[in-house]
Amino acid sequence: MQIGSMPMMPPGGSPRDQAVNSLSAQVEAGEISADDQDAMLEALDAIHAERMESGPPEQGSTPPTQEEMQANFDSMLSEQVEAGTLDQEQADKLADLFEEGELGGPPPGGQRPPPGGETEDLMSAILSQLQSGSAYDGSGEQSVSSVASLLADYTA
Repeated sequence: MQIGSMPMMPPGGSPRDQAVNSLSAQVEAGEISADDQDAMLEALDAIHAERMESGPPEQGSTPPTQEEMQANFDSMLSEQVEAGTLDQEQADKLADLFEEGELGGPPPGGQRPPPGGETEDLMSAILSQLQSGSAYDGSGEQSVSSVASLLADYTA
């Protein structure tokens, strides 16, 4: 996998962090109970574990549309209702939050921000320097100080 093609962490943390934050806000606002939050997080963890077992999507496959993502999530929620992890009201609430982009799902409009930024620029510069020549000079000594200085400057 090329560095430029690596997925970026969504703003606001991981999808699980987003779910915890969103559900915690709902508990604080009195919209759901703490028991509902626990059941919803348990169901989301079960869905996540199931997705991890199935492995990553095939490389080069077309990303799903927002509608396909929503339908897939709704199907996984139905499985959780059938398993007794969630009741239908809890599943509907999670489906709504996913559709609104509150669970790290598709944001309204289905558009994610384009990749880029300082980290990607730095990684591209390091990769270019590493690809541009040997790490050894004519005397056989290592000469990677320019790459090291990029890393030192970035972390300083």
